[in-house]
Amino acid sequence: MTQQTDGTAAQQPGAGDDATSSYQQPSPDAAGSAGSAGPAASSGPEDSTDAAAGVALSDDPSTTPPASGRGGKRTAIVAGGLAGLLVLGGAGVYAAQQLSGGGAQPAEVLPGDAFAYLRLDVDPSAGQKVAAVRFLSKLPDIKAFGAGDGRKQLWDLATKSSSDGCLAKFNYDKDIAPWLGERAGLAVRPGGTADRPNLAVAVQVSDEAAAKETLTKLFACDTSAPTDVRTKDGYALVMPGGTGDATMAAIEKGTLAGNTTFQGDMAALGEQGIASMWADSAVAVKEISNLGPDVTSLGGLGALGGLKADETAGSAGRFAAALRFEPASIELSGIVRGAKDVKAPTSKGTEMASLPDDTAAALHISDADAAIEKNWPALKKQIAQLAGADGGADPVADIEDAFGLKLPDDLKALLGHSLTLAMPAQDLGGEQITMGAKVVSSDATRADDVISTVEDATGGTGVLTHKVTGDHLFVATTPEWAAALEKGGKLGASDAFTSAVGDVSKDNLALFVNLDRIEKSYLDGIDGDARAAVEAMKAVGFTVSATSSTEATFSLRVVAN
Repeated sequence: MTQQTDGTAAQQPGAGDDATSSYQQPSPDAAGSAGSAGPAASSGPEDSTDAAAGVALSDDPSTTPPASGRGGKRTAIVAGGLAGLLVLGGAGVYAAQQLSGGGAQPAEVLPGDAFAYLRLDVDPSAGQKVAAVRFLSKLPDIKAFGAGDGRKQLWDLATKSSSDGCLAKFNYDKDIAPWLGERAGLAVRPGGTADRPNLAVAVQVSDEAAAKETLTKLFACDTSAPTDVRTKDGYALVMPGGTGDATMAAIEKGTLAGNTTFQGDMAALGEQGIASMWADSAVAVKEISNLGPDVTSLGGLGALGGLKADETAGSAGRFAAALRFEPASIELSGIVRGAKDVKAPTSKGTEMASLPDDTAAALHISDADAAIEKNWPALKKQIAQLAGADGGADPVADIEDAFGLKLPDDLKALLGHSLTLAMPAQDLGGEQITMGAKVVSSDATRADDVISTVEDATGGTGVLTHKVTGDHLFVATTPEWAAALEKGGKLGASDAFTSAVGDVSKDNLALFVNLDRIEKSYLDGIDGDARAAVEAMKAVGFTVSATSSTEATFSLRVVAN
């Protein structure tokens, strides 16, 4: 697959030892160009900017006043991810100062048999650069990331805490900046081991010979991990020692950009923003399960060792995602293609949109009952494997006996075909958290009985308020919130909701957090620039929606005031 050029000439390869002599100019209609359509692609006047003619940054952060009348406090719930946002934001501001764009993408020099790909681009489409400036203008006190060379800032961040004396000998301005480009990509190939993953990193360079010489010296600092460095078509490729020849041979057979499956997936994705990723899930699960127990045991993946790929949830199909700027938000937007039996929701997300107006956070899940029914054999097997270390012969039976349940039928009734969890605005540091749920079930009375049965078994009778009205079950930690859930409201009409998740009526899953309404629980514990940046955040939204029997879209969006 070829990538968009923004109207500039492609960068020509240098004269490095391993450089190839041929180079193909990306086609003008390449997937991922600034104007390409795709799920959740950015739209608006900034996307129609003619990059070849230049872009007037009328909304430069130094001249655009911040939004007013919104108050100064925003939640710290995104504080952990905010540092990453600011790093990417620094890259975005740097990119906004360099509006030429164009040049080869990493996928054009990475092997076509890769099953996973990650790309970072600080020279994206002109529309993305303008949107980045507008979004970053809403974030106060980001001086550390808002000016200068974002690449140098990342280098300083990576080397600041290093105690490696060899690494300290390298000077960014003298040794790195003269040849370092604006794009990088990582490809993971089949056949890797836990000790030596089969991967390749492609770094865009302007001088292949200088890049190869410096990188060879740089990676020689770590004598415990030999590294192969090669060059091709304006990129330096870095690979684990001993894999360079095989990787270069694979590239000669075909690049990832020439992989028709990859091409189609990225074309469907549309605008690829400042970062993008792609993976073949079935191959990835198989490769991970082949890495051995030391790897698959990490993060609760131990069950993978005993399951076939088609028994593992989410193992079929492929996914692609892009990190994109919009004038008031930053979004990770993606697609899933080639999946098995993707179902459009039978329930409507309007159950979420009709929550009380003062809802601070909500989660809606459609058709949980059907998912449990379909996947119960695999889920039961995974439960047994995960509980194996405790010596339980039949953990599911143990759960049934302990709580007086019949699985999976009681669980299906309790979760229903529409499950909406919600909590109101409150201080989360209090002694009791107010939250609740409304369930639309084919057997709401049975769902209510399940709650009573579990309460009796655990001695928690009276802790929860629950009530059945028709096919709805309302349950909450306080009578007041249970009544509010039953009465409902117009959460879906609020600005925070529409900007974070939009129309959720056809979503299989939706998550919404109004950061303004819970910030007082966290904000006092955050100081300095981090506090100011957190205060600027308005809402977070995540949605998943089926678009066909084999495809779905997803979006994770962080909205600023």
